[in-house]
Amino acid sequence: AAAALAGASLPAFSYKPLYENIDNLPLEDNRFVWNVWVPGESDDGDAWDPLFHDSVRYWNAEIPWFDLSATTRNNEDCTNGSSRNQVNTATWRETNCGGGSMLHAAGWAQTFLSGFGDARVIDEGDVYFNETFEHAEGGAEQMVFDETSFYSVALHEIGHNLGLGHGYIDAAIMAYGPTHSSGRWRMRLSPDDICGVAVISGNREYCPVALGEAVTSNGATTQAHFSGYASADAGATAREALRPWQEFNIYTTVLIDPAHRYRPGKLHVVAETESGEYFARNADGEWHPWTGGELPAATPPVNLEHAMELVILGRNGISRGQPTYDPGHGYSLYREALTGIRLGLEGVRLKFWVAYSSEVEPDLLIYGSEPIRVAWTFE
Repeated sequence: AAAALAGASLPAFSYKPLYENIDNLPLEDNRFVWNVWVPGESDDGDAWDPLFHDSVRYWNAEIPWFDLSATTRNNEDCTNGSSRNQVNTATWRETNCGGGSMLHAAGWAQTFLSGFGDARVIDEGDVYFNETFEHAEGGAEQMVFDETSFYSVALHEIGHNLGLGHGYIDAAIMAYGPTHSSGRWRMRLSPDDICGVAVISGNREYCPVALGEAVTSNGATTQAHFSGYASADAGATAREALRPWQEFNIYTTVLIDPAHRYRPGKLHVVAETESGEYFARNADGEWHPWTGGELPAATPPVNLEHAMELVILGRNGISRGQPTYDPGHGYSLYREALTGIRLGLEGVRLKFWVAYSSEVEPDLLIYGSEPIRVAWTFE
């Protein structure tokens, strides 16, 4: 059945650190307080200020190694074209503190560091909401904030203040763009969002989808980190058990060891069956039996960046349109959806092992000590 995996993949990006080549970036004193000044309410009567407080409380509940809070107070001061004033602020603006137009951006975040080397910390962060989006004026064809969109934008911009760059897992809060492929606003943190903050802040033990400790083929220590998971909702939640008719994606993110960054290298993925057979993925997304020896590259040749990401299987989204009835299986399926049924994986359990290699040390393989486990089951 594993041979049926052939040809079902697209590359994608998940969390990216806001600052490249910084692997330990905590908050100053492990706490962050935003001074919130977003007066007013939506056209439907929803007050903005409580929505920002709610978004901070949600982040705080999901990342317990930090203490996040907000207080209603106007303290923003754009001095000398910068908001760098040792005060964390969330407020309305029509331009950013440098005077640049917000254009069509619903929100904007600035994040500042202090210290050097391993002593660097995030010591200030500011969030701006586009003032022109607060109300519809003169029938302008633009987005207008409501309770849902404001809350979603707040979650995203807070992620930037915590050190996350833009991501590409479709349902992750840090994905670039306002909504995921189903057209809905992102309203919850994904495992990828939480893992990203944990990893870049030096709290890797809190990553909910870590693939064990990173190990090397020669026993040397490494600063690499591997995470990954299967999902039936475009990355919003992690699943080990999938129904055969569910559309799914399997994601992985690899934080590359500093010694191997920005040099040529390869990602590798091997699927292991319950009977102990192995299938290695190639750069075309095809899976072929592997009995040892050199592993094929799962991606085209690349320079290994700070973090490398891959959709092992899937299309990184949720298919649109109406499902059609499949008389061969008795289920309604989306025409283009990738499902266990379409891949012949009904009743199959697989382990996906993730690794990378670098031309800096061509005989060395770095890999996660635990696999991504996935079962397509009716139970």
